[in-house]
Amino acid sequence: MTDSVFDPEDGITDPEWLALVSEASDEGQRFFTENQLYLAHARNKVQVSRYIARRGVLGLAMIAVGLGVWVYALKVDWGITLVVGIAITLGGVACVGTGVVTRRDPAAREPVSRWLDKWQTQHELQKFLAKPTLTQAGLEYLTDAVVALVIVQRDALVDLLLKNDAQRELSVLIVAESGYPEALAAEARRLLGERLDLKVIVLHDATVAGVGMHARLQKNSTFPLGNRELLDIGLFPADVTWLAELAPAIPSEHTNQVPLDSLSFDALLSGLRGVLAGALSLHAAIDGALHHHDGRSTS
Repeated sequence: MTDSVFDPEDGITDPEWLALVSEASDEGQRFFTENQLYLAHARNKVQVSRYIARRGVLGLAMIAVGLGVWVYALKVDWGITLVVGIAITLGGVACVGTGVVTRRDPAAREPVSRWLDKWQTQHELQKFLAKPTLTQAGLEYLTDAVVALVIVQRDALVDLLLKNDAQRELSVLIVAESGYPEALAAEARRLLGERLDLKVIVLHDATVAGVGMHARLQKNSTFPLGNRELLDIGLFPADVTWLAELAPAIPSEHTNQVPLDSLSFDALLSGLRGVLAGALSLHAAIDGALHHHDGRSTS
């Protein structure tokens, strides 16, 4: 009998861990990243906490003072003092009512990283993408026909898409903003120089750096984009709460800290396919594909 990797104090069992890996990797069919593994864990685990803000504490003090003035007025002076006491009390109640703040945070990422490290000390994790490894990649990742150039924000996203064969599924050339991998970046520069009709799609995280990618590319010397129109399809923070895969894990207060590869590969693929067919954003394409699938399922 094989010894278990995880102990009771780890907060997870071996079968539970393997279920997370299976979800992130689409039952072992896809290469996957730690961000996808984290989302599989974090879904439906938003942490809700409540605390009293300063105005709430001030409101409690006002209620105490107002009640004191009110009692005094009832005993001694039914005039303006009573009115002042009532006003202070009601003001305190209003402050307390708005002073209780509800905070929603995503599940902690630390356990997933810890579980991942512990598992990998004893087992190889098949199809896990720990870091970009395509620096020396050649033209084996090219397709016969290229209908669009997809520029992604991070090198790791290139590995996720290429190793899962997105380039062949979509007939696109995929490179990173940094010019990774070099062989594919050189081919991208050649195509940009030869084909004015080549569609250029920008794909990035829902972060400050991601949203700023469009502006960076216009000044980027790695690719001769010139005055080409860049189709910036996201991911944008405003998209996160509308995407069924992300909303159960990412509260609205944290939508500006979401890596693109929080989405499953299949969602990314359907989103890119929809954009190539005319959708204007990743979110719209994924949503459209989901509704189309639901409509076919019920027909």
